[in-house]
Amino acid sequence: MSIKVVELAAYSLLKISGDERTAFLQGQLTQDLDRVTGQNSALAGWTSAKGRLLMVAQLLAWHESFYLPVPTEIAEDLAQRFRMFVLRAKVEIELSDLALLGLIDLDTANPSNIGALSLDPEAGAQASNDALCVARVVGDLSRAWFMGETDRIRHVIATETFGRADSPCWDLQNIQNGLPVIQAAISESFVPQMLNLDLIDGISFTKGCYLGQEIVARTQNLGRIKRRMYHFGADAMLTVSAGMNLFGPDNLTGKIVATAPNGSAMDLLAVVPIKESTGHWFADEERTLPVYNRGLPYL
Repeated sequence: MSIKVVELAAYSLLKISGDERTAFLQGQLTQDLDRVTGQNSALAGWTSAKGRLLMVAQLLAWHESFYLPVPTEIAEDLAQRFRMFVLRAKVEIELSDLALLGLIDLDTANPSNIGALSLDPEAGAQASNDALCVARVVGDLSRAWFMGETDRIRHVIATETFGRADSPCWDLQNIQNGLPVIQAAISESFVPQMLNLDLIDGISFTKGCYLGQEIVARTQNLGRIKRRMYHFGADAMLTVSAGMNLFGPDNLTGKIVATAPNGSAMDLLAVVPIKESTGHWFADEERTLPVYNRGLPYL
């Protein structure tokens, strides 16, 4: 099976640089920045002071900067909100003009060769040189983020036997692996545990203080996780999107996190009450469009 390239037109790269970039992000994100090196990337969330997620992104360290692939629709807003916390810190925040692609169908048991880079088959493994950087997607060894100088990336694609895939394939694999993406419609809707960040290695409970940390820690320690994100599927294409409701037993509702076509059907991630996660759920209030819990690899 050959590696395939996905154009990630809906994503942008948020770049955070400067001498104090690590200390700055350590005080903002749910992840321990000590884990993020040139050989290892990590998943992190960024919450408001009320502990509600503004962003979920994988952190890549490269060229004395951190890069975070985020949805383009919220990228500039994220950059502006980060700048509000910089104050006098030696930190610069901008949107990078580097090219960003996705790679799918990587070998999950052996190193994958991407140009001159060899990428180990480990969660978050990263490899780079002066012009290119590639990192396994945390939570899905079969995919990787691929970024770098546009000319060099295009050269690699032209000379390797890479196939092509469309962006819905990337979105579908996010959903099937239970990897959330914060879009504008669901910004500040969920604490990290509702989107399972505690189950997919996106939260450090030992790193110390960060924005929203008190609420995240209290939620964990007091066992107040009453809702979680689950993978649902419909047998037909539905006209639903992130932020819309699901309708369940006893007039309960859930909220859709992400959707993607799956052939002539549809897959979606949605946050629903844990106690009714295997109950009967529908995409419409009239309860004529059923969706079914398809399970997640970690839940």
